[in-house]
This record gives sequence, structure tokens and C-alpha cells, in this order.
Amino acid sequence: MAVSLSSNQQGGFLDALPLSYYQIWSVLMIAATVVLDGLDNQMLGLAAPSLIAEWDISRDTLGMVFALGFVGMAIGTLVSGVIGDLVGRRGALLIGVALFGIATLLTGFSTALWQVAVLKFLAGAGLGGVPGTASAMIAEFTPARWRSQAVTFGVVCVSIGGVLGGLAAAAILPSLGWRWLFYLGGAITIAFVLYLLVVLPETPQYLLDSGKRRAEFEKVMTRIGHPDPASLKAQGAGGEVEKMPFSALFGAAHLRDTLALALAMFSGMFMIYLMFNWAPTMLTTSGYDLKLASLGLTSFNMGGVIGAMLASFAIIKLGSRITLVTMALVGTLVCAALATMPMGEGGNENVMLGLLVAMGLFASAAQSAMFAVGAHAFPTGVRARGLGTMGVSGRAGAIVSAVAGAWLIGGGAQMFFGALAVLMLVNAIGFLIVRSHIPRLDRIQERPA
Repeated sequence: MAVSLSSNQQGGFLDALPLSYYQIWSVLMIAATVVLDGLDNQMLGLAAPSLIAEWDISRDTLGMVFALGFVGMAIGTLVSGVIGDLVGRRGALLIGVALFGIATLLTGFSTALWQVAVLKFLAGAGLGGVPGTASAMIAEFTPARWRSQAVTFGVVCVSIGGVLGGLAAAAILPSLGWRWLFYLGGAITIAFVLYLLVVLPETPQYLLDSGKRRAEFEKVMTRIGHPDPASLKAQGAGGEVEKMPFSALFGAAHLRDTLALALAMFSGMFMIYLMFNWAPTMLTTSGYDLKLASLGLTSFNMGGVIGAMLASFAIIKLGSRITLVTMALVGTLVCAALATMPMGEGGNENVMLGLLVAMGLFASAAQSAMFAVGAHAFPTGVRARGLGTMGVSGRAGAIVSAVAGAWLIGGGAQMFFGALAVLMLVNAIGFLIVRSHIPRLDRIQERPA
């Protein structure tokens, strides 16, 4: 008997099957691209204190370089969403990763700040679309009972990349200098893209919905372990799911979620990129050495990794509304504590690192789970563009953070972390407004095949 799949029933034909090794492997390969995204994304922030010292750059000038990178990210996010929905998730992902890998490698050879700026823009164009495209791919490779954890794991890989980058920076910067961060990051990324070009499949959801790649779809489903892939059909004329215009995101059915998720993403990415790009410089300005400043960002990312995975399990028990609103509010309190803690002349090292772990555990982790909400809220026909719209809002927040960061550092830790507390409060409001939150697992109604 054929399985009828509606366009907003993402991966429904996978729900009755056990999670196969092929699905797990595919998710891990996709997640690895997000690790590289997080690693390459934070390199300039980690290298910033060294660049400022070596090239005598002002913080305001460096802030403009960061901003240019975020403009590239916004463009890349939009373009990647269009490519992902119209051409394929796999192609959009590989193009993005290849672009930022090449730009990152070339940054190591830069001899002037304008070269760094141009390459940061190009890297941003590649980086911008990777988290959203990867989230859509992971959602379409996993059954409903595992989808929240899988998408959250994929997005939290940004923080895993940040942890690796922070540890690498602490080891490399004092001895080899900032250029080797870019050499190694770029080379590893390019090598991995070449591997994925050969082995990574397109998502079964996209192959089925396209209506033109039936043989590919059946091959992937056979590897996943479906007993009768030929029986699976998409709903709609000619076996194809109805195409949805971009304007559907702003129609009555999705407007509230589109705007609320955009608000949450704007404030969340403002916070995240303020930390990624300016926290090491802020900590060195407060009197901490270069190694401890790198470890501070690593602590934030480690908290984000742990918190995001805990959040994915909390969402199963409580749903995403209670989980994310609570995490954002606790993150607000942690940021307020950092704002009031004395940091003059590099004091209170252990307390500072502990609070940064807590900030990652709640504030950063809430942002990692946001893509899981978006993947749930938007139907297949517009999902990549919906996640892309969220991403563009996030990039707008990142652009503002690039310029605002230099000014906030001038006010010291109190102003820097005080601004983060306000952002997390706005983040909580955005989560509260979202209508299509992920329900508790026992409320998810799965249709039988």
C-alpha cells in the first residue's frame, strides 16, 4: 500500500523504520560540515588580538571587517536557501563549505587588512548557508522520534567547532602565529569537501518531493532499510508535492512563526557573534593573557555543546516552548552576573571561566535548539527558505554585533555583558511568541504507513 506524504510531514515515511546506520552516518557527515563552519567562523575573532598587535589595527576598523563578513553571511544564507529548495540540499551544502574552506586557507596568505576583509566576505558567503541547509538535511534524514535531538546535535556542532578552534588557538597562537590557524582550518575543510563530494547522498525527502529523481530516492531508501521503496509516493499531482512560493512564509499560516523566530534569531545571533568575535579581545583588554582569553571562548562553547544536547532531551519531555524560554531567561541572569563581577587586571579567573560555561550552557544552547523549532514549523516546500529567512535575521544581528562590539568593549565588562543580558531577555520574548513549537514527544501524532 502506498504511503501518502503531505508536504509538511517531513520524513513521515521514515517514522515507522528503525534508525539505520546509514542514516546515522549521513547525519554525522552533515554535522561534520557544521563543526568546520564553527571552527572557521571563529578564527578571525580568535586571531583578532594578534592582528591588532601585529598590524596596529584599531578595534573599530576590525569591527568593519567582521561586519563585511556578516554581510557575506546574509547573502550566502539567502542564496543557499534558494539553492536548497530548488536544486537540492546536498549541492547547497557542498558549495557553501567549499567556498569558506578556500577563503579561509587564502586568509593565511594575506599581507594587508583589505585582503582579509575581502576573504572574510567570501568566507561569510559560504558559512552563511551551512547551518540552515545542514538542519534541513538532518531533519529529512531522521524519523520524528529522533528529529529534535538530531537537528540540535547538528547545530550544536558550531560550538564543537568553536571548542576545537579555541583549543587550537591556545596551542598555535603563542608559538606559530595566527596564519597557521587559517592554513590548517582551510586545508582540512577543502579535503573534507572532496570526500563528501563522492559519498554524501541527497536527502530522501527532497528526492521524493522533486518527482524527477525516483531512482536515486529508491536507492537511498534501500540503503536506509525500507522494505518497499517503490510503494512510497508524494502527495500531489504527478506524485509531486505542490511548490510553495517564498511569500507563503508571510501568509496567515506562517507569519507569526516567521516573525517570532526572526526576532529570536536576531537577538540570539547578536549574542553569539558578540562572544565569538569580541570576547577574546574584551578579555585581553580586561587584563587576561592571550591563552586565557582563548580558553574563555572555549569555555563558552563547551557549555553550549553540553547545554544543547541536554536541551534536546528536555524538549522531548517538556516541548520546546518551556525549554527554550527557561534557558533564555536563565541565560539573562548569567549575563547579568558576569556584568557585575569584577574583572579588573585579570582577576577572578576561575569564576569568570565558570560563568562563561554557564552562559554557554543556557544562552548559547538555546540558540542551537532554535533550528529544530524552525525545521518543525516550516513545511517541506518552503523549509530551507524558512530556515534561510531565520538565518538572514541572525546575520543582521551579527552585523550589528560587529560594529557594536568595538563600542561595548570601551565600556568594559559591565557594558559588554549587560548588553548580552538585554539580548537574552529579547530572545526569551521571541521564543514565547512562537506558535508552532515542538510538542512533547507523547503529543506527536504519527500517521501509520
